[in-house]
Amino acid sequence: MSRELKFLYDEEADVLYVSLGHPEYTDYAEVNDDLILRLDPETKDIVGFTIIDFLAHFSRPESRLRIPLAASFQPLVDVKELVMA
Repeated sequence: MSRELKFLYDEEADVLYVSLGHPEYTDYAEVNDDLILRLDPETKDIVGFTIIDFLAHFSRPESRLRIPLAASFQPLVDVKELVMA
C-alpha cells in the first residue's frame, strides 16, 4: 500500500479528505461532529481522516479543530539534493 499522503477538498460540501495512499473501504470513528477518523478494517490503524465544514474551522485563527494525530515526515529522496547551495 502506498503511504503517500493524499488530499481531496470538496468545495461544494466544504469537506477535506486526507488519506494515506489511495482511499479505500475503511471503518471509521467519529471524534466529534466535524472530524471522522478512517481506520484500516484489519489493523484499526488510522489511514485517513475527514474534516467536515473545513473552512469554518480553518479560515479564522480563533476557530480551530483539534485533530488527535501525530505526524512524521520521511523524505523520499536525499534531502541534500533538495537544498540549494
